[in-house]
Amino acid sequence: MRRIIILLLLIAGSSLLHSTAMAGVRLLVPKALDLRPFAIDTPIYVDSLADQDSLLDSLNFTMDMHGIFHKRGHRPHVFVLNEIDRTKQVPYRENAAMIDFNRVTGFYLGVASSGLSDFGPHDEFGINTSAGYGFEDKRWEFLFGPEFRLPLVSFDRLGRDTAQRVVFAVPTLAFGGEVHNITSTDDSWRAGRLENAAYAFFARQDFRDYYKLAGWNAYIAFRGRRDHELRIEWRVDHYQSLSQEVFYGRWGGDKALPTNPPVAEGTMHSLVISDLNEDVHPRIRHVENVFGDPVWIEQLAGGSSLMQFEFGHMPGSDFGFNRWQYDGRSFWPLANGISLDSRLRWQATMGDITTADSSLLLQKLEFLGGPGSLPALYNKSLIGNRLVLVNTELRMNLNMLSTIFHSPDAALVIFNDFATIGLAANGDGMFSGYGMSGISSILYNVGIGLGWTRGIQIGATWRTDIKDDPRWIFRLQRAF
Repeated sequence: MRRIIILLLLIAGSSLLHSTAMAGVRLLVPKALDLRPFAIDTPIYVDSLADQDSLLDSLNFTMDMHGIFHKRGHRPHVFVLNEIDRTKQVPYRENAAMIDFNRVTGFYLGVASSGLSDFGPHDEFGINTSAGYGFEDKRWEFLFGPEFRLPLVSFDRLGRDTAQRVVFAVPTLAFGGEVHNITSTDDSWRAGRLENAAYAFFARQDFRDYYKLAGWNAYIAFRGRRDHELRIEWRVDHYQSLSQEVFYGRWGGDKALPTNPPVAEGTMHSLVISDLNEDVHPRIRHVENVFGDPVWIEQLAGGSSLMQFEFGHMPGSDFGFNRWQYDGRSFWPLANGISLDSRLRWQATMGDITTADSSLLLQKLEFLGGPGSLPALYNKSLIGNRLVLVNTELRMNLNMLSTIFHSPDAALVIFNDFATIGLAANGDGMFSGYGMSGISSILYNVGIGLGWTRGIQIGATWRTDIKDDPRWIFRLQRAF
């Protein structure tokens, strides 16, 4: 009975993976309705509010208080509301969990806010909180993080669209902090929590490594736009290895879960400067396909980026390192139904990457292989402290080929993944030690499959450096 309950909860939770994308679609309607334009090739006009509601129902859209239309089941794309999935790029702490299953905690159940919940007459306060229990490691986890927002512009100068809310009154300063005692990972950019839990439960494969993170952080953030943040943060954390409590998953077969590796234990003090920009939105158009049939197509457009500097040479810290990281993603609709999506990830950890007992500072190093990285390689098969990773996806919308598919966001996807990794010596510069010795030293994977704009990808990928069988891909989320 317990396994059946866990299975049902995981299935229900996996459906939440599709709620991370935001819809920014707008319609062309008469000026009398005072709505904003929607960029489609064939304008749509409605004569009454009843006709408008009928049109919105047919397109599965709804209108918010600001006159902006959004896809049902997806929240407005506003960064200062903490609605974007920052964990795909920021490797410090992912959003709190309500349900999880992994090889350390086993089945985890908790209560949590989805990002910052807003309070106050102007939404000037935000609170992020969670608490939960791991049934295998028999340990309680918690986090509590308040935030106060201070607008740098007078409300008297703002229009009605702000509705007197601080979160729309940019530029804004935010002051916040957090205390936490949680099971954490640096691998959330590789595989999301619910996707990884489904793999661990059904396929006995856990792609993420875990450790205990206990401590606090405080920050000041400048938000010049709703989709941009510059943050300065001070972190004080104790890192501790966690023993593996689950070895064989909970679903059929005799495959053992991979071993959870230890980390370098101790107290880490670090100063972190992050610049985060998020401007990605679905673009939906009504066009004619190659046969002249009218179809709806959906493509991602825009880009996001993170530049982060972590300075670990701090008083009271058991470690001495500096870590530099860049993660940039671009989504380019080249033509109706054809997109080129790409991700560049660069990491360099400098300084002393060993501890007093000569073990590696694993939680600050880089790995190649597995989902979200080089998928044709085994998970984390290569390790180093210098990494360059380039992932590209050429997407062709299937509705452009035939109306039989009836899916505006399904696409044929061609994957191309390039990477190099190296282990530089202490004292080497951030642009050295990548193991580059000509084009033959660049690892390259190629693959083909089917994918949807907001998640689920199936296909196969091949290594090109050696002759090997293809590795099959089945994901509940996009690679990036």
